[in-house]
Amino acid sequence: MTPRHEVATLEAGSARADLLRQVHALGRSRLPVWEGEPDNIIGVLTTREMLAPALMEGPFDLRALLREAPVVRDGQSALDVVDRLRIAPAHMVLVYDEYGHFEGIITPMDMLEAIAGEFPDNAADEPKVVVRTDGSYLVDGWMPVDEFADLLSLKIDEGRDYETVAGLVLHGMGQLPGVGQSMELQGWTIEVVDLDGRRIDKLLVMRAT
Repeated sequence: MTPRHEVATLEAGSARADLLRQVHALGRSRLPVWEGEPDNIIGVLTTREMLAPALMEGPFDLRALLREAPVVRDGQSALDVVDRLRIAPAHMVLVYDEYGHFEGIITPMDMLEAIAGEFPDNAADEPKVVVRTDGSYLVDGWMPVDEFADLLSLKIDEGRDYETVAGLVLHGMGQLPGVGQSMELQGWTIEVVDLDGRRIDKLLVMRAT
């Protein structure tokens, strides 16, 4: 579980301008939204939907953009959590204790770390994705591919044998790419901008021209 004090959230009653500033600053693909009091999470915002050009003008209804996140109880079995996470529309479940207090969230990355061990601290401290002012994205190679697909509305093979964006790129290119190499995917250009040895570290993702 990612504990509550490490979970970035948004307040439903915030003005659109304030929400946009927070979304850009946080660089997260999904953010829980609370209303009334911080324990009352009413849904999860997929930030790409808020940043869609069609929503940048005219009336704005944050609640209409929210996706449901199932609730699990603190201490619930791991298998039950996996089952709930697998069908969660926002690829996230909320953890509450027996008194109804919000304790944190569980994502596919949390489950992966539970199985394979934690990723290096320097990776955990960095945002998985940063939205740049020109509308492109700077993405970490270790970002879970399901979150990446959700962010860009990509269709990813359910029978894939990779779990990260780096794995997606390796699969698509068929080899370890060099810095500056790129691939096209469903209307997006994915360019390798940094390697750490033989590991894909950073990717620049922009609309294909």
